[in-house]
Amino acid sequence: MTDAGGCPICGRPDRLRLAEQLFRCRSCHLTYQDPRPSVERVRAYYDLKIYTNPSTSERIDQRRRGLFLDFLDRVPAEGRRRLLDVGCGTGEFLRLAKGRGWDAYGVELSPEAVEVANRLGLAVSLGMLRDQGETDMSFPDGWFDIVTLWNVLDLFPRPREPLREIHRVLAPDGQLFIRTPNEHFHLNAYRLSRLLRWPSSLARLSDDAYIFHSLLWSPKSLRILLETSGFRKIRFWNSPLSWGDPYQVVPQERERVVRMIKRLVYGAAQVVSGVSGTRWLLGPSLSVLARK
Repeated sequence: MTDAGGCPICGRPDRLRLAEQLFRCRSCHLTYQDPRPSVERVRAYYDLKIYTNPSTSERIDQRRRGLFLDFLDRVPAEGRRRLLDVGCGTGEFLRLAKGRGWDAYGVELSPEAVEVANRLGLAVSLGMLRDQGETDMSFPDGWFDIVTLWNVLDLFPRPREPLREIHRVLAPDGQLFIRTPNEHFHLNAYRLSRLLRWPSSLARLSDDAYIFHSLLWSPKSLRILLETSGFRKIRFWNSPLSWGDPYQVVPQERERVVRMIKRLVYGAAQVVSGVSGTRWLLGPSLSVLARK
């Protein structure tokens, strides 16, 4: 584990404890773990648990495909050229983007994932991200029309540095898309999991519902990060959910229950979003689109 020594965005130590090793910055409102997992530990997890196991990687890709296609429907190529996916894994999203007319590139932290993507003929390079926050994306200034981060921003140890690098490689008026777990949902799911111990089946599902990544973003904290990194015209919505149980959190025979619960949760979040004019986004994941 690595100690942040303050908020990962603003560096200030003034914070509110929300749970064990979980804090919210009183200045920029980011919720974060302290101490946080090192980049090496995160990379080892994906290398050992996912990228070296083709069946696991394929299962995850299949259950996220609908998310990728929903995004490509929302943001068609329409004459634009270059797309960069940061943290692209083995390249499933890049493959679908190429099929929709994008000139698609990827950067990835895992050498194993890069090797798999390259064997599939995808333009994926090894992009290094170290605990201090430095990035290495060897692309010219203004090279890309859009950059995407699918559940990656919550793993950056120092998110401001990679956001500045992304801003550099985006063309003027280029777009940035981010999908990330929603702090509001996961904090409430965590609290529910501490209270709900019976019946045991519901308790297990509640335990599986929350995710504490290194960082938990709300629209408020994410807007602060984007605006101070040079982005504008920022728009949020509840992200659609992946199909079923991508990471096999529950036994396979219970996946139907997971699908039903996810449909109910997403449907309820969409109703609240519509009634509030998108001011209240309570779904498990957030999507955001911003312009340089």
